[in-house]
Amino acid sequence: MDFFRGLYIIPWSKNYISISLDVLIVAFLIYKTYTTLRRTRGIQLLLGVGIIWISGSFAEYLGFELLEWILTNIRPALVFAIIVLLQPELRRLTGDLARIRLLRLFFLKPTFDLDPIVEAVRIMSQEKTGSIIVLVKDISLKDISENAVPMDAQVTSEVLQTIFFKNSPLHDGAVIIEQNRIVCAASYLPMSSSVEIATLGARHRSALGLSEETDAIIIVTSEETGDITICYEGEMLHPVKPLELKALVSGLMTGNRRSKDESFRKSKEKDTGVSI
Repeated sequence: MDFFRGLYIIPWSKNYISISLDVLIVAFLIYKTYTTLRRTRGIQLLLGVGIIWISGSFAEYLGFELLEWILTNIRPALVFAIIVLLQPELRRLTGDLARIRLLRLFFLKPTFDLDPIVEAVRIMSQEKTGSIIVLVKDISLKDISENAVPMDAQVTSEVLQTIFFKNSPLHDGAVIIEQNRIVCAASYLPMSSSVEIATLGARHRSALGLSEETDAIIIVTSEETGDITICYEGEMLHPVKPLELKALVSGLMTGNRRSKDESFRKSKEKDTGVSI
């Protein structure tokens, strides 16, 4: 309760600009943490930790000495529990912070020739060939590409189709494309822990998982249905028509937020049948 008692002695008449900025920054961090964890099991763990922490403060305030002693000794271990158990969510949170538009000024602008990518996706969709193509934007995927098969090849439709051919030794995993070069193939992406996608296959879960942690654009073709899916910023646009694929990816590449919001809104309308 010391924090709440301290609010009464803050000199609000002095340094009100610093105090306002302090409150806004803390509120922003809390909001980003909540939006990152709300679709994962991590929110349940965080709520449990919060209840224990608040209970200790109330026990101190009400004079429950035994309960206060127990909770006071548990509190230090909660910090390590959060770091260990929420490791994927913490990576996702830092990735979300890196997407702030002001920080993007310091990154190299990505360049892509989308025509061969779109052509390969269209053909693989028709032939029901499963694939995952990752287009790297500002956040580097070096830690993932280092554990994959290096290629450093030119992006062509033929090369992409050959990689994902069913009998190819590289067809499992994802292809990572950065600055219009195929960096690697057969790379394995982090699975999403969202409870809302438990029925999806491994390709879609891994594509969504990477989109939750980075700003990459992931294009998936289904091996069962041939449908095309785009994952970006923790959201999934499905199904995507081959004719509109290039326009959608171009809009996401240029940071066209309005185009992205409208596209994902239409996708949700198709899935739920509810007009928004």
